[in-house]
Amino acid sequence: MCGKTFGVVGHPIKHSLSPRMHNAVFKKLKLDCEYKAFDLEAEELEGKMREFKRNMAGINITIPHKVSIIKYLDALSEDAELIGAVNTVKFGKKTVGYNTDGIGCVKAFEEECVKLKGKRILILGAGGAARAIGFQLAKEKTEMWISDKIVQKSVDLVSEIKRKLNAKVHATTLDEKMLTGLIENMDVLINATPIGMTPNVDETPIDTRMLKKRLVVMDIVYNPVETKLLKDARKKGCKTISGVGMFVNQGAESLRIWLGIEPPVDLMRKTVVEVLKKR
Repeated sequence: MCGKTFGVVGHPIKHSLSPRMHNAVFKKLKLDCEYKAFDLEAEELEGKMREFKRNMAGINITIPHKVSIIKYLDALSEDAELIGAVNTVKFGKKTVGYNTDGIGCVKAFEEECVKLKGKRILILGAGGAARAIGFQLAKEKTEMWISDKIVQKSVDLVSEIKRKLNAKVHATTLDEKMLTGLIENMDVLINATPIGMTPNVDETPIDTRMLKKRLVVMDIVYNPVETKLLKDARKKGCKTISGVGMFVNQGAESLRIWLGIEPPVDLMRKTVVEVLKKR
């Protein structure tokens, strides 16, 4: 395979694990490819995209460019159009945007043998990650409740999912009494907020007393590997799923899009976990 360059675009970006993860794959599979990180502010994006189209095979997009990147693309995949955000771009005759975040989330559940169809799921947060997860889980025929500290964000996201997919989804608040009653009847809890991320490792989005033994708890935060929420949930006897699974699987899906390969997911996970443990 002739040399191809890939990368991740965001701001800030220096702590991204994507270069380590993807370059480990290229080395393992002996592919003549490299993966770089590009720290770009909003005003730099348009000029850099012209350069990327000439010199690169694909990029990942992270905060804060997942929506603004769309104006520089020729087409969107079905999922990207549905979600209204892009995290993967493939360059070629056309520049096409994809969103692999929701697929990465579902695959993380599948790896833990958790079936989602028909499950009652509470999502904490209504930001970009929650959008991708919410739309994907709606396609999995779940029933969802979405809560955010800004209630209108929950209401707007729920309305959009209902309008586009006719799904069973409800908006709720982060009021402690309300959440306690909801969690009592949930099968799955997903933290789609940054609460608990390094360096704020002692923070958690909900009171530990709300957690029930039969609950499956996923935290999309992957640094640290085990957040306070997951530690608390494990102590309560809940099944827990780290954010590493979603991060690795969304990256693996990007590689399938770019190169048409079946990536070594176990190697990708091992690489990410090793770096996090050293940090």
